[in-house]
Amino acid sequence: MKALSEKPRVDTEKAKEMQERARERNLILQEMKNHGPSTIDELSKATSMEKSKLLMHLIAMRQFGKVLIMGERDNQLVYGLPQEIKS
Repeated sequence: MKALSEKPRVDTEKAKEMQERARERNLILQEMKNHGPSTIDELSKATSMEKSKLLMHLIAMRQFGKVLIMGERDNQLVYGLPQEIKS
């Protein structure tokens, strides 16, 4: 039986995946902070990330309230940061 004070072991592969996911999401957020609301095409060019990976990150970040859909441009959704909404 494990003692309560014993820390659970984190699989090193899982930890690396989590760190990479956090790094990629921070890169997306930083791009939006620097250049404002962006489409997946624009973000893909700026971050060199595949569009499918970007979409998965944007979906997750939207669920966590980190990004919002701001509208459309060139038949694509435009994603932005919540603080970019003008009241």
